[in-house]
Amino acid sequence: MPRPLEIDHIIPRARGGSDAEDNLWLACRACNLFKGQQTYGCNPLTGQRVWLFHSRRQRWRWHFQWSQDGTMIIGRTATGRTTVVALSLNNLVAITMRRNWIIAGWHPPPD
Repeated sequence: MPRPLEIDHIIPRARGGSDAEDNLWLACRACNLFKGQQTYGCNPLTGQRVWLFHSRRQRWRWHFQWSQDGTMIIGRTATGRTTVVALSLNNLVAITMRRNWIIAGWHPPPD
């Protein structure tokens, strides 16, 4: 049974983020746990520090795309690549869930 989404602070309260609506987003438990207090990560191509994807200010399509089989998220930009690694978006559980969602006809989401 799918677990409910939980509220994520885009800028964590521990880093000065508020409870204001524009700093809140829904996330699955795993993504929220992987993110923790992170606001930036290490770009896997350059090693440089890069801000993580900001779900209220940036467009998903610009920074990410689905793999051809729809099971993996591919970073298209430095922000996308860094976010994929920092939040472990392609962990085994996530890939397995997406595979099952594809079989059920729920994935990938329409543009």
